Amino acid sequence: MFSRKNKPSPKKIFVIALLAFLALVPARLFARDTSIAVVVNPNNPAESVTLAYLRNIFLGTQQFWKDGSPVVPVLRAPSARERDVLLRQIVHMSEAKFQDYWNKKRGVRNPIVVVSNGMQLELVAKEAGGIALVATSDLHSGVKVLKVAGHMPGSAAYPLKSASAR
Repeated sequence: MFSRKNKPSPKKIFVIALLAFLALVPARLFARDTSIAVVVNPNNPAESVTLAYLRNIFLGTQQFWKDGSPVVPVLRAPSARERDVLLRQIVHMSEAKFQDYWNKKRGVRNPIVVVSNGMQLELVAKEAGGIALVATSDLHSGVKVLKVAGHMPGSAAYPLKSASAR
């Protein structure tokens, strides 16, 4: 058997077991979810939206929810991951074109712009028609997460992910 000289220490056994475990666990379990969730007020009856519907909301052409309540878009300030997803994957515009679009838009309430996901979540929780894009890592109770194109954040087919996921 083992002599005291070549008997593995408890520390070595732990390291070997840990390495074996990590080798067997799929890497995706450790990958950070980079999905950007679409959140609404918890009283909003919507359960799912399409990318086209989101585009209409964030361009101000869809001003009311299906139940007749006004849409209140809440956006992150420029340079935020959520804003980048909005620009590249929903409205298909550069930051400059998006700002120019809204500067020329008349008769429509401009989106509310805030500097943090916490502020977005707070506003959406208070505003009956509130809608925002929020990193899944920042989600907490008080809002409802919608399916986008039939998928929930975190699923492989979910369409809204930050650039670091690509």
